[in-house]
Amino acid sequence: MIRARLAPESERERIVIDIRTDHDADSRLWWETTAGDPPSLPDRLDAAALALIAKAMNFTQDLHLEGPVSWRLLANLEEYVDAWTRWRPDIFRPVAITADTVVDDRGEGSGPLGGRAVAAFSGGVDGTYSAYAHVRGLLGHRSLDLAAAVLVQGFDIPLDDDAGFALAAAGARAMTDELGIPLVTMRTNWQAVADPEWQMTFGTAVAAVLHLFHERAGNALLAADTTYDAFTLPWGSNPVTGPLLSSSRMRMSQPGAGVGRTEKTRVIGDLASVREHLRVCWQGDDAGRNCQRCEKCVRTKVNFLAAGHGAIPALGPLHPGELRSVTIGSTGAHDLYVELLDQADRLPDDVVEDLRWLVDQPIQHHP
Repeated sequence: MIRARLAPESERERIVIDIRTDHDADSRLWWETTAGDPPSLPDRLDAAALALIAKAMNFTQDLHLEGPVSWRLLANLEEYVDAWTRWRPDIFRPVAITADTVVDDRGEGSGPLGGRAVAAFSGGVDGTYSAYAHVRGLLGHRSLDLAAAVLVQGFDIPLDDDAGFALAAAGARAMTDELGIPLVTMRTNWQAVADPEWQMTFGTAVAAVLHLFHERAGNALLAADTTYDAFTLPWGSNPVTGPLLSSSRMRMSQPGAGVGRTEKTRVIGDLASVREHLRVCWQGDDAGRNCQRCEKCVRTKVNFLAAGHGAIPALGPLHPGELRSVTIGSTGAHDLYVELLDQADRLPDDVVEDLRWLVDQPIQHHP
């Protein structure tokens, strides 16, 4: 069994979870706030349940939280386990999830915080579009007031790369400042102590961070990185199990799944901060800046071109023939290039020709 509790020395700036297991040495999970208004000390262990469910399934160890946990979240996580043990039985096995105290929140909701949200924000196309759409009221009745955007070190930027994270944070702050959203930066050792496979589990890691802000907002936003007609399963962020990372007081949603990537770049491309600081990759020499040559950078250049914005400083120009240097590593990425061909009438003829060549190449799946 895996047992977790809030460490007694926890404080707002550094929330610590003590972890004891039957299969490994004791360890500690922590979240530290490095800039901005930190979350309150948690009154429930919902964030710990989210952070540790993947580890429990991977080691086939039941998970027990030594403290209070929301009933709705426990019920949702049981469904989450059912889904992922069917999708990836090679990584995840069925487990039970229990708590010292189950807070019956079935008749509750987020109350006056129901119109406010806290959003994951890495400075990429999806998160920036989501923030912009909420701030500008582009989502109709779904538009929410953003209480905070949260950027986390320890996910795509490693904990030992403070310089890279400082660059990313400066760029993210420029964008959130232009949108009028408070930015909170945090760091966590989640990957070292609780991550069996990042691509399948990052949704729970992000959800855990956002649930820490339950006293500030009733909604947690992890922007959709695909559209409803082309989402990938299994994948760590998806419209099937994403909503299951919710309690009654903190609803998890993934805005932007009804909008393609080119349309997102069309919407956000007029922001000066986006043109200078958009960050879509982590393969550059500086983790806080784009490499400007990887598959995702090149694809995003074409998105901006098709959106009518041309080249932007954050990505640089699309060089002649550059698309032919790209290797497509997943079906999801391939689908995004096919989607770009739907905008062929907005692209130069040589770019369209290179796109057609590229989508005919075999997908070289990542190991």
